[in-house]
Amino acid sequence: MSIYDVFSGGRPFNKEEWAAQKQEQRKAAYELIDNTCSEMMANGDSFRQYLDVQGHFDRYSVNNAILVSAQMPEATQLKDYGSWKQSRAYVDKDAQKITILEPGKEYEREDGSKAVGYNAKVVYDISQTSAKDRQQPQENKTMRELVSAMIDASPVSFVPVDDLELPAFYDSAQQTIFIKTGLNEEQLFVSMAKEVSAAVFDFKHKESRDASEFKSFCVAYMVSSRYGVDTKGFNFDKLPKEFEGMETQEFKGQLGSMRDVLGEIQSDMYKSLEKNKPPKSKEQER
Repeated sequence: MSIYDVFSGGRPFNKEEWAAQKQEQRKAAYELIDNTCSEMMANGDSFRQYLDVQGHFDRYSVNNAILVSAQMPEATQLKDYGSWKQSRAYVDKDAQKITILEPGKEYEREDGSKAVGYNAKVVYDISQTSAKDRQQPQENKTMRELVSAMIDASPVSFVPVDDLELPAFYDSAQQTIFIKTGLNEEQLFVSMAKEVSAAVFDFKHKESRDASEFKSFCVAYMVSSRYGVDTKGFNFDKLPKEFEGMETQEFKGQLGSMRDVLGEIQSDMYKSLEKNKPPKSKEQER
C-alpha cells in the first residue's frame, strides 16, 4: 500500500468517477437554475427573494445568485471549505452545502468561437462555520450619507421642483432627474434610486425609460434592501406580463442587465461613501 492509499483510506483516486460526479453536480445546478427561473417568473415572493440575494451578493453572476436564492437565501458570506480553513474557521460537520458555478477552462465551439465552461463548486455560509460568532456587525450608514452617495452615483444632474406630481422623475430628453421638494430622506433615497437606475439604463446602456421601467424598480429595491432602507413600498405581487412564458435565457438576460446597472450604482456609491467616511478617532483605532 502506498502513502497515497493511506491518506485516501485505502481507496485509490478514480479520475473518471470524480469527473462523472462533477458532471452530475453541474447538471443538477443548471436544472435548479431553470426550475427556479420558472418559479420566479410566476411567483413574486420567489422573485423578491432572488433580488435580495443579488442585492447582497452584487458581484455574483445571475446564475449564482439564483442558486444561492434557491438553496440558502439567508446566506451572508460564502466560501469553500479550503478558504474557510485559511481564515482559521472550520465548517460544521452537518453544514448545509450550497452549490454554485465557477469558471473553468476556455474551449472552442464547433463553429470556432471561444467559450468558457463552468464547474460546480460547493461553498458554505458563515452561519455553518465556527466563524459565525466572529461576524463583524454591518456598519450602518445614515440616510444623509446614502442620499449623498446616490447623488454621486447619478450620471445626470438633479433639479428640485415644488409642484412635481411624482416624488422623482428622470426626463431622458433633458437628461435630468427632477425631485419633489419636501420629501423625507428615506422617501428621497428610494425615489432617487429608481430614477438614477432609469438614468443609467438610458444614459449608459441606451435603453429607453419605458423599456427599463420595471428593471429600474428592481434595481432600486436591491439597493434599498442592501443598505437596510425600508422596502415596504415595493410590491412584486404582479410581475410584468412579458415575463409570462418568457424563455429562460431571455429572462436571465433581463436579470443580467439589472445586475449590471446595480453593480455600476453600487460601485459609485461605495467610492462616495469611502471618500466621505469620517476619520476614525484614536479610540476607534485602538
